[in-house]
Amino acid sequence: MFKRILGGFTAVLLALGLTAQTAAARDWYRAESAHFILYSEDSEEATIDYVQDLERLDEVLRLMTGVGADDGSLPPSTKVTVFRYGQTRDMASLAVGNRNAGIGGFFIPRATGAVAFVPRQRNSRSGRSRAQDIDSAMQLEPKAVLFHEYVHYFMFQHADAPYPLWYSEGFAELFSNLQFEEDYFIIGDVPTWRSASLTSIPLDLEATFDPPARGDRYTVGRTYAHGWLIASHLNLNADRRGQMTTYMQAIAEGAPVMEAAERAFGDLDVLYDELEEFRTGRARTLRVPYAVQAEPEVEIRQLDEAEEARMSLMIRSKRGVDEDEAQRLVREARSLVAEYPNSTAVLLAALEAEFDARNYDEAESLAQRVLEIDAENTTAAYYYADVALRRSFEDPSQYAVARDRFIDANLMENDHPYPLYGYYLSYLLDPSVDEVPEGAKAALETSFAYAAFDTGVRRALVHMLLTEERDDAARVVGAEYITGNGIGPCVYRHYFEEYRNGNREKLMEEIRPDHPGEYLDEDAREALRDEFREEAEALGCEVD
Repeated sequence: MFKRILGGFTAVLLALGLTAQTAAARDWYRAESAHFILYSEDSEEATIDYVQDLERLDEVLRLMTGVGADDGSLPPSTKVTVFRYGQTRDMASLAVGNRNAGIGGFFIPRATGAVAFVPRQRNSRSGRSRAQDIDSAMQLEPKAVLFHEYVHYFMFQHADAPYPLWYSEGFAELFSNLQFEEDYFIIGDVPTWRSASLTSIPLDLEATFDPPARGDRYTVGRTYAHGWLIASHLNLNADRRGQMTTYMQAIAEGAPVMEAAERAFGDLDVLYDELEEFRTGRARTLRVPYAVQAEPEVEIRQLDEAEEARMSLMIRSKRGVDEDEAQRLVREARSLVAEYPNSTAVLLAALEAEFDARNYDEAESLAQRVLEIDAENTTAAYYYADVALRRSFEDPSQYAVARDRFIDANLMENDHPYPLYGYYLSYLLDPSVDEVPEGAKAALETSFAYAAFDTGVRRALVHMLLTEERDDAARVVGAEYITGNGIGPCVYRHYFEEYRNGNREKLMEEIRPDHPGEYLDEDAREALRDEFREEAEALGCEVD
């Protein structure tokens, strides 16, 4: 299936700014640190500064959440690859093909490697009219987009739990505008881009904790701005620390959300008064010394000619393509391969383009070429395996081929989540296999430990737990399917309830991973969406 432009990423909306910027000398650099790989079209100094700020964010999160220093338990494959270039409008164009869509950057978590796209600067203003200008202080900083999304990624990796949306987004906002000084960081300043919502939307704890199924004009503001307010109060106020853990425990025990809130936070009128005082008063900031005073280590180099030539192709492929763009990228990829036939970077970019276009023979050939140059290239190895898995939809003999190739990829990098996941699928989807072996199940659980952020891996694990009748564990891992508001959670709550009442088939059918080799055109996908909407209406879930 194609990586979908609109289905696979988290986008943060940004009011388009028109602040003038001074151009500086820019080249493409690749910088790598402990937790990030940054491709940046900027100066060498600015690139180093940016990736060091990202590392400081990781350090701050470890300190504030109690995770502790990095113990090296996560593999290199879990590093986030960040593409930083252009202006805000370039992010909107990349995301949805509309330069005026107001998307300030986005993040895509995948087991094959999480990626993020952020602008180097806000939009530069053109023309003489200032009628559309917005106070720059009210605009979301491009870096804040990435900081916000990395918090989600970090929490998946280190503290995965079914956090309510208001807390998940509010907690991420708390870290979105960290200030880094020479010896300490500052946390707790009001995100200026949330100021309007904080001042104009009345505080309503019930509407925030237990929002209506259908959102209203205040829903986004309460989720993000009031979520920031409450998350800040719970984390930065010593008297309130630890209460969120109590709240989550109450939710896990099945308590209604408002009852859980009272159990955790006490008298909600008192909490309301505290939050109102906080909302109308001064920000509560903390200055905290760095746990490690030395600057984060960064390896940096300028891209060579071939690497730079493939950046546009690489960025669009990593973003994800639809069917038409996949075909366009193939033409570009083949031209690059002809020009740089011995560049591993170009061959890998072309491999991804051919694979996305379902040209599996060409993708397989390119994977083999990369492996001839670099016999330990894990990316080429798992694409080589994935080709066989895709072919197995029509040719069942390819399941065994895929299985062996995923084993080879795992031997190259035994803690990479994707070969482990693919190995499990090669058994689950094989109709000749009566029962998935324990080794494959263990591989899936290990993959989830490394890539809990990947929805496909999570879905497969929920299905596996249900097949083993580990229902409580399945509900915890699959909480995102049934908590919150909207059509999807409403429908899945019904499915889980039917499952609990003995009707297992519907949930098992819906949660079972799809075969990645099955191709559905847009009409078929739309038919499935219509079918789901009809199911939602039949179950009493609201449909817009």
